[in-house]
Amino acid sequence: MNWTKLLYILIIVLLYVPMVFLGANVFFPEYTGTNSYYHPAGSDCYSKYPYPANPDTLTTPQREAIDQRQRECQEEFNKGQEEFEQQKLKYEGKKYVFIALFNLAILLLALFLPLLQDSVTMGLFLGSIAATFGATIRYFDTQSKIGFGILVITFFAMLFFINRKKESFVDRKGKK
Repeated sequence: MNWTKLLYILIIVLLYVPMVFLGANVFFPEYTGTNSYYHPAGSDCYSKYPYPANPDTLTTPQREAIDQRQRECQEEFNKGQEEFEQQKLKYEGKKYVFIALFNLAILLLALFLPLLQDSVTMGLFLGSIAATFGATIRYFDTQSKIGFGILVITFFAMLFFINRKKESFVDRKGKK
């Protein structure tokens, strides 16, 4: 394989991978950017129920009352955060399925569309595999059963691709 083909492959991969993740964030915008973590308004329990500037003036029951309100506020915050994280995982599971399906479709396109040049086919193949790997690492905690099934299909499609197309990419004594 010559350097020009490798350059084309690299260009395709370098554009394909971010395109997939940006596309996923465009079509699945929730829990991205500043919305990717839990931050309800007024959630700082220590600012919400502060000690006075001079805490030495507090009596023991007053201290206990402030501490109790801070603990209750923190428990409420933790409960809200847990619910947020569960909803986020569910949503990101759908995003992972989208990414994995898109990459599988591109992999199958590269496998069965004979009109593409070898460097384009290899770029799409490597790009879809790299994006699937990146998405699997990124969304590993979603534990998506559908995503796992798609990943298994992608794995076998990749094996089939390598077995079928290996001759196209191996330079046999200058023949290519």
